[in-house]
Amino acid sequence: MQRIMIVDDEALVLFDMTMTVEDLGYEVFCDCISVPDALECLGDDCPDAALLDIDVGGTMVWPLARVLDQRDCPIIFVSANKAHPELENEFKHCGFIDKPASAEQIEAKLGAVVRKGETAPRVAASRA
Repeated sequence: MQRIMIVDDEALVLFDMTMTVEDLGYEVFCDCISVPDALECLGDDCPDAALLDIDVGGTMVWPLARVLDQRDCPIIFVSANKAHPELENEFKHCGFIDKPASAEQIEAKLGAVVRKGETAPRVAASRA
């Protein structure tokens, strides 16, 4: 079963996305309300995909997104603001859903990046 990371600072949005992901048949890898919590939850592991808000409680999600991207984790940004240069440059290959995200949008984007029932091998973090 695919494991999906969800990061959003709004508790109701996070709860709704978590329920949607589970209803779609995915496992929630972790759901976090801050970037530091998400980085701690991630550790040396890697989910099969990530749904990330961009501005998480006043902290930009880019450090987490970079780690996930280095580990070949598909990223789908879920935000009301697409006007970030990072989205046009560094993360132009990632998915994007405008908030509020519907279950149909989440299902379509996740379905495009992961295949249910198949866990792809991921690049583990190297330990220095």
